[in-house]
Amino acid sequence: IQLCNDYERGHIFTDKLLHARGNMETLFLGSDSMAVIIKKLFPNSKILNSIRRSKLTYTGRKRIYSLPKRSAIIAFKISDVYNIAAKIKAVKGGAAVVIGALSPQTRNAQVSMFEDETVDYIVATDAIGMGLNLNVNNVSMSSLKKYDGKKLRYLKDIELAQIVGRAGRNQIDGSFGSTLNCPQINDNTIRCIEKHEFAPINFLYWRSRNLDFSTLPSLINSLEKKSTNPQLLKTLNTQDENLLKYLASTDLIKENLTSYESVKLLWEISTIPDYMKNMDFSYSNDLIKIFSNVFDHGNINLEWATTEARKLYNVEGSIDMLTYRLSKIRFWNYISNKKHWLNNNEELKNLSLEIEATLSSALHKRLTEEFVDKKLH
Repeated sequence: IQLCNDYERGHIFTDKLLHARGNMETLFLGSDSMAVIIKKLFPNSKILNSIRRSKLTYTGRKRIYSLPKRSAIIAFKISDVYNIAAKIKAVKGGAAVVIGALSPQTRNAQVSMFEDETVDYIVATDAIGMGLNLNVNNVSMSSLKKYDGKKLRYLKDIELAQIVGRAGRNQIDGSFGSTLNCPQINDNTIRCIEKHEFAPINFLYWRSRNLDFSTLPSLINSLEKKSTNPQLLKTLNTQDENLLKYLASTDLIKENLTSYESVKLLWEISTIPDYMKNMDFSYSNDLIKIFSNVFDHGNINLEWATTEARKLYNVEGSIDMLTYRLSKIRFWNYISNKKHWLNNNEELKNLSLEIEATLSSALHKRLTEEFVDKKLH
């Protein structure tokens, strides 16, 4: 739940915190840095504290070739992840790779190499701190700065703790430190992480869920609405709102934004996950075509969608090319789940799943060829 304070996705987590409920009981899981604000938002909530079973110790700055086995090395640029993995291959035999752009299948295949000890090192972005339980003994940072969608900034103590806290398992102690060009971690941050003492989070990112689709200006106004609760800060990550405005300015869409249904449809299209991370909206032609199909005919032209998907059925090329195709087919996989946009979603769904599985296997193979010594694998 501390991710409610995350610049990029915080408002999504906050919406779940405020509105998702179990039938009998709801559990909020996360850092005790959220305790104060949870008590303000939910005065009747009961807070239970669980103590970490293993000790986490700072071991300083080490050369990359001196890192112990069962280490995870963290970088925040994909190019840095690949460069570090290549260095480890040259001296240590190989490394698994985990980045956010991988499909679940590719990520799990890479993780399996580390878990079954085919390789003793894993190089990853901070994606490793989200939902991956690994037998890692040491986490070493190659940088303490990340781009958060707005600017390059230093990690907060609690963010760093989320990452380095992957080290150690149950009652097995773990260690953390820095490597390569990353400086020593400062004493205050070390103390916070080792003692699990973090400054309380005093605001959460938020966006109104009460949207007015009667006109485009009404929708924009409702998206820009601020909360009356001082603990809830209107999200500053407005990529989907910016995409909405961009799409609404295009000739094919502008002339058709005449009804509640058309404005609501455009917002639904604007919130499709950007698997390709195209900040310049270069994939907008696909979105415009989807809008036109659904607006004019009530559904997406299945022949067009399956043709676009089949173009991605190609396992040749570089790691970057395979990663791009995989991101694009995940887009079509997402679209295939929009049953109200398709007369028969099973054809596109099955095709997308087949292509995603094929590309995932191909990408895992290429990553393994690139970053693992063949004598090991």
